[in-house]
Amino acid sequence: MIGASAALLAAVLASGSPVMPVSGGNALTLPAQRHIVRIDMGGSRAPVWLLALQQAGSEGRGLSLYRSDDGTRTFRFLAPIQPDASHHDRAELVVVGRDVALVYSYESSTLGPSHRHDVWFQWWRYQASGDTWRPEPAVRVFDATDDRTAYSRALLARDSQGRLWIQAFRLEQDGRSTAVVAVSTNGGSSFQRQPDLDRVRRRGGGRLLAVGSKLIFVYGMHDGFEPARMRIRRDSDPLDTWGSVRQAFSDGIYHGAALSAVEDGHGGMHFVYKDEQERLYYRHFDGNTFGARTLLEDSRDWAMQAATTRIGDTLYVFYNRMREPNRRYELRARVLRDGAFSAPVVLDSSSTFKGYLNAVDVLPAGTREVPCFYGDARDASSRGYLSRVMLATGAGDDGSSGDDGGGQGPEEPPPGASVFSDDFSRTTSRGLGEGWTVEGLWYSDGTRAVSDRDGEELALASRSSCRDCQVEARLRHFADAEAGVFLRAQGSARYTLVSRSNGRIQIRREVGSRVTVLGEASSGLSSAHGPMTLTLSARGSGPVELTASVDGQVRLTVVDASNSALGGPGLAGLETPIAGVWFDDFQVRQLGARP
Repeated sequence: MIGASAALLAAVLASGSPVMPVSGGNALTLPAQRHIVRIDMGGSRAPVWLLALQQAGSEGRGLSLYRSDDGTRTFRFLAPIQPDASHHDRAELVVVGRDVALVYSYESSTLGPSHRHDVWFQWWRYQASGDTWRPEPAVRVFDATDDRTAYSRALLARDSQGRLWIQAFRLEQDGRSTAVVAVSTNGGSSFQRQPDLDRVRRRGGGRLLAVGSKLIFVYGMHDGFEPARMRIRRDSDPLDTWGSVRQAFSDGIYHGAALSAVEDGHGGMHFVYKDEQERLYYRHFDGNTFGARTLLEDSRDWAMQAATTRIGDTLYVFYNRMREPNRRYELRARVLRDGAFSAPVVLDSSSTFKGYLNAVDVLPAGTREVPCFYGDARDASSRGYLSRVMLATGAGDDGSSGDDGGGQGPEEPPPGASVFSDDFSRTTSRGLGEGWTVEGLWYSDGTRAVSDRDGEELALASRSSCRDCQVEARLRHFADAEAGVFLRAQGSARYTLVSRSNGRIQIRREVGSRVTVLGEASSGLSSAHGPMTLTLSARGSGPVELTASVDGQVRLTVVDASNSALGGPGLAGLETPIAGVWFDDFQVRQLGARP
């Protein structure tokens, strides 16, 4: 089922954009919930996006509703949902016309009994006169009447008959969790408790989703293996009637809630989840049973999560991949089209912790960009920002109008497409394997490329030829060594960015043994010998503009207007004059034209 399509991804943006401050990298928990929705305003108006975000005291706010009118480029505060930042409520949103129904409940890394941990439903009604959304009074659905129990992880679904269903988990005194459910037949004015769905041995988690004319509830638990379970009900059955508890698939779901699901438009469901071994898988649900699993990512980490968006029959899967535990993660994407997944594409490789993800569930045909949101912080324990990346779909490239969701306008350059990437996840005793030509001695230790001899050590990516492009790599050097990346390599000529042992960086033009330093600056790092990410970009043919970044921060820009400027395309690669220097996460991206 796995396959790569060279033309599958039209383009990607190279890094994330901060949106607003949050309490930490996992601000978008619970992964199974949908925190953001897109509302079609009709006519020629751009759609509006609403985001429910728990800031846990950042900017003095708790759970709040934010609004974007420019395709999620920027958000502005709309109103508080639950302003008490000491109680970490999270919300799930469902669009009904131009109104938004939401449910909110407690969610955190730990859960104990508390009378405060209730479940609330609320309508946010669109007011045309003020072009805004106003809340109706919240309705308590599940009430923890004392400090012997608690409710959490509420989910909301609207069935084919317009009824509103809310599922949550009740913590019992013995540590078990009961899956409870309630339904409203009067548009959310009140909810009627239904028979409990099941009970798990520890804290529970799952997903409730309306799929065609059915509801499906898929679930599991924390801290102990159990196969994933499910229950299904038909919308035409009596309210208290559900199918029996049965096994959904043999592997469990990490914490029961490490998943993202979206209906497929044909009575089935796309289901991406992390299993108990912390690997990321995809399964398709056909309306009755789950199919075979497809491995999407085999690296393992507690923080890895996925977010999914569907456009027509195409599924976009975003996920975070660990490079250094609790500190450095990549934001990646894969696309399912015509039964095959694309190869992974890196959307943000900056050296930060990238926490739980979230995305809108379905976007209309013709959408040009798919946004994904995630927590972005220095490490897993620090405050940070809600950040966003965009994955371009290629829609509208033929001149058709397309729905850009308020996204990329005609004045913006097209984002850069990936030319070549390598994370060196293989072991070689000599050389770096297919796709590389080396001078000197190199090897790969299964996670990194390593230079193995003192002298001129060069590694050229043989399929990286480009002109206006950007090269990036993670590296570490030591002592009196220097190391760097290069591009536009033709024969013995190249542009190079090196990090030196004195804490300075240089952009050079190297032609044979002649080295011309075009510019020099501080790296901005406290240590010259710690891991760092170097990025060098080149644009133009005469003059040539060169820009150097360290750990995502621009440190130096120079212009080579000489007769010796390297104006043509060439290869990218790695360079160091000493053994024992390691490189990782090598990437080359095509740059768009300047606006």
